[in-house]
Amino acid sequence: MASLNDVARLAGVSKSTVSRVINQEYGVKPATIEKVNRAIEQCGYVVNQIAKDLKSSKTNLIGVIVPRVSSHAMSASVDGLSHVFDQKGKQVLLANTRQDDARICHYLDLFNQKRVEGILLFASTLNPTVVQAIKRSSAPVVVIGQDGSPYNIPSVIHDDYRVGFCGGEQLIKAGCQQVGFLGVQAEDIAVDQQRYQGLESALTQTAPLFHYQGQFSIQSGYVAMTAMLAQYPDLDGVFCATDRIAIGAIQALQAQGITPGQGVKLIGVGDDELAQVVSPSLSTFNYAFDAAGESGAKMLLELLETGQSHVSKLVMGFNYISRATCP
Repeated sequence: MASLNDVARLAGVSKSTVSRVINQEYGVKPATIEKVNRAIEQCGYVVNQIAKDLKSSKTNLIGVIVPRVSSHAMSASVDGLSHVFDQKGKQVLLANTRQDDARICHYLDLFNQKRVEGILLFASTLNPTVVQAIKRSSAPVVVIGQDGSPYNIPSVIHDDYRVGFCGGEQLIKAGCQQVGFLGVQAEDIAVDQQRYQGLESALTQTAPLFHYQGQFSIQSGYVAMTAMLAQYPDLDGVFCATDRIAIGAIQALQAQGITPGQGVKLIGVGDDELAQVVSPSLSTFNYAFDAAGESGAKMLLELLETGQSHVSKLVMGFNYISRATCP
């Protein structure tokens, strides 16, 4: 394996000059840089990235913390942010909290120990313990999915209140009068609380029949819809916090001999791939998850480069996709 001395000998320069070229230090003539790079290629010299990072005090590592990996939202978001970081030569370290607050704090601390340059946190909650862990991070943190602006934490969020409101409008337009909400755990302010509050505001004539709080899964949607049908047999419209919950609700309705979109109108959120192939196809709201990931990555890079972000909170848009369950 070629050494630094081999490169220096072939290029006809000192070992320190080779080191300065590798570490992209100022003061080296362009002709010398070209000569050293040519020698590196001819020798097949492989740069010791760890040693280079230690010398430059930069690791080029970015920590990304997600609440789960088995979802369309997370995969699309990670695809978006990876594209941005790849262009800047950054490496992504991915951590899955499995929606455990203690694991969020653990990974925030661990990534700091690993000397990451910055952290993107896809948050399902921003309780005081999580906020405190973010505040003690020496690496800058950008939150995606929850509003961190009240705590001076840069954030990229979806317009969850508005999507709940528009969901209510669509159900009313479809003739629904007995409407309920299938959500997730109350700690998730964005997905559960804000989407429900938006729905509640849209239903001006009557309050939602129910606010069921379950999990991010098809099974949870099935269990919830089965229970709500028994309790509210006259319901005719359901707004679901996610597409997977809605798909479970579709299955529960069909098990009861009810055709979704006819007996009961149904709307989800997220435009999951399954929403197109489930039968009947699911009406939903499309969130630009990939764009949210890209925006979070750019916001973090701005923090790394300038020490501040020009935008403290970025709100992403959405659009309604009309399909068979609520045409």
